[in-house]
Amino acid sequence: MHFGLILYGGPDQLMPLTSGLAAAFAFLLIFWNKVMVTIGKIGRLFRGSSQTELTPSPHEESSDTAPRN
Repeated sequence: MHFGLILYGGPDQLMPLTSGLAAAFAFLLIFWNKVMVTIGKIGRLFRGSSQTELTPSPHEESSDTAPRN
């Protein structure tokens, strides 16, 4: 018996596999935001860094107008 014949996957074997992969991918896309938040939390846990502030506080922002005397 040929080794290649043992590894043959016909449509009857591949269709359930691809359907399962498509369902898992769709489930991941539905909850993508929650997945990314969870991955970020796990990453921060391993890095040990605190959550950084993305926007500057009001006293750190530069003004477009000239300072008043």
